[in-house]
Amino acid sequence: MHYVRNKRYHQQYTHSSLYPGAIFSTHYDGECKILGRSIDKSRRGYYVVEFKQSGIIKEAYGSHIKTGAVSDTKFPANEKEREECLLTPKYFGVGYIGIGEHCSIDINTHQRSRTFILWHNMLARCYTMKNGRRYFKGYNDVKVCERWHNFQSFCQDLPAIPNYKKWVEHVGDYELDKDYLHRRLYSPDTVCFIPTSDNARESKLRNAAMKIHKAQYRTLMQQRDLILFDAVKFFREQQEPYEIVRHGNIKVILFTTPYGVVVYYPLTKKIQRECFVTDGNEKVCLKYLTWIKSQWCHRNPNIDAIAVTK
Repeated sequence: MHYVRNKRYHQQYTHSSLYPGAIFSTHYDGECKILGRSIDKSRRGYYVVEFKQSGIIKEAYGSHIKTGAVSDTKFPANEKEREECLLTPKYFGVGYIGIGEHCSIDINTHQRSRTFILWHNMLARCYTMKNGRRYFKGYNDVKVCERWHNFQSFCQDLPAIPNYKKWVEHVGDYELDKDYLHRRLYSPDTVCFIPTSDNARESKLRNAAMKIHKAQYRTLMQQRDLILFDAVKFFREQQEPYEIVRHGNIKVILFTTPYGVVVYYPLTKKIQRECFVTDGNEKVCLKYLTWIKSQWCHRNPNIDAIAVTK
């Protein structure tokens, strides 16, 4: 059935590309044809298009038509259809708006809200596909927790994320980051807002810590499993709690401390905490971890360092 949201359009205009009868390809719904420009003055820049495959007729913004970012999804006619639409994972195959009070549109600017853009970009980095592969190479094994597939749940959890108020107050100066805690998962427990400058600096230091000299690369990569096994064996014997995660094509060892996550890079013998990196083997790393706990106990004698890290 054809569906028209706005029947009022005219063809008395000139345009180099969005003229009546012009054909455009869409990302997912085949071709659409320009019928005319919306006659509604409040809908400036909108055109009425007809989708060839489905016959759906609807309004679309001019720039979206030219880039193919339009869909023949019809507007819900009743509450049941509206709820179905809100629960359909149409964002990168996993994300959906959900049912709740949080809106994806800013009521003041009538544009996408900062929160929606933040959520959308997070999903895009993890699930954008091209030729059957992840488009962003650094995100091959990065996921978004199932709870955050729902935009409503994401909005509910956001105020509890560290530095959220700074993100709200300082537009453009803070970013949602999961690498600061060296996790490969976006979730309420693994992300935080950090200054853009710190994010860039930490990323640069992390890449430098993982960098292997060309002359040693082949040998170390051949022995990486054995090197990791020996390092893990050492920390296990010392009864030091740890976690193994993948960074790129290598695995690193994480330690949770009262002063943040400490990362040990077995292949390069580097130790990192936040924006600080130093050289050291497993023994040096263990001494550093012990020192951090002692500093916490000295400054907080009534709070157990082990309990804080759990």
